[in-house]
Amino acid sequence: MIKMLAAICRRPGMTHAEYLAYVQHVHGPLACENPVALQRYVQNHVFDAAFGSSAEAAHNMLPVRDSVTELYWDTAEDMRSTFSHEHVRTKVGPDGPNFSDSGAGLSMVAIEVEQPVSHPASFSGAKVLHYLRSDASLALPEFFERWSAAHAYALQHAPQAAAALRRCVHNRQLPEFNPMLAYFGGKESLIYEGVASLYFDNAHTMGAFRAYESALLAYNAEPATRFFVPQQSFFLYASEVPIYQR
Repeated sequence: MIKMLAAICRRPGMTHAEYLAYVQHVHGPLACENPVALQRYVQNHVFDAAFGSSAEAAHNMLPVRDSVTELYWDTAEDMRSTFSHEHVRTKVGPDGPNFSDSGAGLSMVAIEVEQPVSHPASFSGAKVLHYLRSDASLALPEFFERWSAAHAYALQHAPQAAAALRRCVHNRQLPEFNPMLAYFGGKESLIYEGVASLYFDNAHTMGAFRAYESALLAYNAEPATRFFVPQQSFFLYASEVPIYQR
């Protein structure tokens, strides 16, 4: 299965609450009128976030993301046929300016790779989306390998996080699809190599992510294991809202 993730900022003049109501109750149903080859559609409604590194004195990146859309297909051809379909081109796509800042879109095409957790569960009520920018010196396979090793390190060295984490998915970038990402805007946005989806029972227990993040940063601090750029990375606290399931 292949997926697209799109982190979206609301359009100027729109509140966060108005944005979430629109994407869930207007845009979501519009997309579902004809899902074409889409297998699954999830919205992640953001309620808190942190951008960059605490070592910075000022923000160096856009500190706003209101939601993350996740779209799933069986194949890359199914994804292409969906975006080229008349309903998507003439109705779904043109609805974007009604709720999103088209210049701030941030998207990627990826595959999901499950990571082991100590206390797995099939459902959890809260989700952290951790966007990671790869160290420029690493090829993608090495970045993915070090990222997985960092996750194992975090489970070992952050027991509070290991006890609270119910599921972890590494969304690994498929770079061959980067040219098509203009569909979601964001002409000047960075392209991220990885996004971790971390599931917790509720908004209270997801605070354990901070210990997990600290362990990742400790692992990343060593030159031999460095894999991401904290100053260009960020995480979002979100509630997962299912919109469509075939």
